[in-house]
Amino acid sequence: MKSLRDILNERDRSVLELIVENYIVFAEPVGSTTIAKLMKNKVSSATIRSIMGELEELGFLFKPHAVAGRVPTQKAFRCYVNNLPVPGLPGKKALKALAAMSRIRYAYTEEVMADASRVLAAIARFPSIVVEPRVDTMLFKEVEFVRMSRYTILIVFVTTSGIVLKRFVDTSEDIEQAALDEIKHYMNERFSGLLFHVIKESIIQDIHRDRENFRNLYRKIQDTLDMLVSDEDKREVYIEGASKMIGIPEFSDVEKLKELFKALESKERLIRLLDQYQGKEGINVILGSESDMKGMEGMSIIASAYRIDRDSCGVLGIIGPMRMDYSRLIPIVGYTARAVTDLFNTM
Repeated sequence: MKSLRDILNERDRSVLELIVENYIVFAEPVGSTTIAKLMKNKVSSATIRSIMGELEELGFLFKPHAVAGRVPTQKAFRCYVNNLPVPGLPGKKALKALAAMSRIRYAYTEEVMADASRVLAAIARFPSIVVEPRVDTMLFKEVEFVRMSRYTILIVFVTTSGIVLKRFVDTSEDIEQAALDEIKHYMNERFSGLLFHVIKESIIQDIHRDRENFRNLYRKIQDTLDMLVSDEDKREVYIEGASKMIGIPEFSDVEKLKELFKALESKERLIRLLDQYQGKEGINVILGSESDMKGMEGMSIIASAYRIDRDSCGVLGIIGPMRMDYSRLIPIVGYTARAVTDLFNTM
């Protein structure tokens, strides 16, 4: 989308920015008198009304009632967000909370992601979401096989970043723990440090080569890896603070609130949406219909990628009404992503 400078002159841009910022604070239609006061009466109310009429024709504003002021549209918010200055540091309270999190010694990556979601929701005062990285970007560290019953084993994969992936597998034959341990040692020695999809292809070669005794189990392991790599919608998603949307004017309608909660519960759709921003630098703001998700109309997502290691990225962010205070929240999301990345680098 073109910048405001390409579409509007400086005075019109100032009027639009003031309308958006006033609406962000008060959630009420904005009138020309209000803008005139904010501009210290350097421009008359009549002139501002004329400018607002032009902005409405251009699709930046709409008038919800015949006698009311104007409300910024999604197009207005998109231009507003695109023209914000480069984000600085978040506020002191946010920095303090993230610094406290950075001092914790975490044993597991899952703890970091869960805590990041909790802290982000607390300092942003909006629901937060943290999506773990895609399995096909993770590096294999080791595997453990646990014989649960005569025909059932538990396969536990551990990534180099410490993420633990567990799957139960039904076998058609009774495999002793000693045999499972032999395969474990072989796989850990042969595959450690490789990407999961590379392991899957290597196992196919092993089936046809020198592991004839374990051909059936190897096929089961291959099927499990297939499921882990391809079934990306089943990854862990950490959501905190959904109740923070209660009391926000946009959700005074109970039905709208229900639709939002349904959207937050649809983890698979959230994963597919946020996966587009894995590995992308900087902050990404998704406005309203850009998400293509039912229940997210009038909502925004501010998202940023975090990095677990060189090849593996996840995404974190916050969800709120389109009239969020982007100047305050964009630095919080960006700094949280950097803090989480730094934590993983020190684990």
